[in-house]
Amino acid sequence: MENRCMPWTWYIGTEFIFYVLSPIFLLTLRRNPTIGLLISGIVISASSAANGWGMWYYNFPPTQFLWKQPAMFNADYIKHHILMYIKPQYRIGPYIVGLLLGYYLAGFQAQTQKKQRSLKFIFTGWTIASLTGFWALYGLYPSLQAWDWPIYHYFYGATHRTVFSLALSWLIYACHTGIGGFVNTLLSHRYLLPLSTLSYSVYLFHMIPVVFTYLLAPFPMIFGTKWRMIAHCVIQLAISYFFGTICTMVAELPALNIERIFLTRNVKKASLKPLSTQNADHEVQTQLKPNNETPSGTVSPVLGSSPPAAS
Repeated sequence: MENRCMPWTWYIGTEFIFYVLSPIFLLTLRRNPTIGLLISGIVISASSAANGWGMWYYNFPPTQFLWKQPAMFNADYIKHHILMYIKPQYRIGPYIVGLLLGYYLAGFQAQTQKKQRSLKFIFTGWTIASLTGFWALYGLYPSLQAWDWPIYHYFYGATHRTVFSLALSWLIYACHTGIGGFVNTLLSHRYLLPLSTLSYSVYLFHMIPVVFTYLLAPFPMIFGTKWRMIAHCVIQLAISYFFGTICTMVAELPALNIERIFLTRNVKKASLKPLSTQNADHEVQTQLKPNNETPSGTVSPVLGSSPPAAS
């Protein structure tokens, strides 16, 4: 850690380990969904329990505090970072939640008849996701205030990342299945697509302008209002996206194109094509007719049968 040029890129190595392990869960889900769900649940629970145990054993806070470290927790920031914060065994829970969501959505995409969700279901889902997401973000307040709630600190540290991933899973599920409403309209806006494409390069570069802008500012920094902090964030974001754009054009996109040339040269892509609105009912009825017959009495070529012999 001491000699790394970009120490915040620890996430890349952690995600690579998850990527290597993902076939264990995906193949098990495909062959036996019950066993796959059981294994996934056990691993998520074990990871959460390990988080709670590590907090108790080392007296670490629920997550790393960059400032205002309460005296009730172990103040060794580097030790916390190396022993727990970056270790994959403590972070695999949210990744498995994402795998389970992808598995479900793949099955949903393959369904011919999509189940309609009631308004009660939609309202309940959005309410629970909003509350749990809010708690995952702001439930750290008792720890920041050094409240003597040890059980709460352990529970929050063990579960807040997985809970936040569940809230995001609902957001993705809702937008994918057509019940996202204005949230889906906003997030899928065409002006946001370039920003999402640049997100990886911006992540790699963002810490440099963050440190650089603070080093240029006079110390001590006095935040009389929130506007000064917002101004710093806007400047850092603009610089990050400027250099992230250059990084994407120089390195990321060329690498993706080279990979596409060498790895997908002879691969034919297959994708699900939605039926047109006018012919959807007709196509479904045609494929469901007995003896694979079309309305004209001939055998449907959609199902791969040969036409009847002439009488």
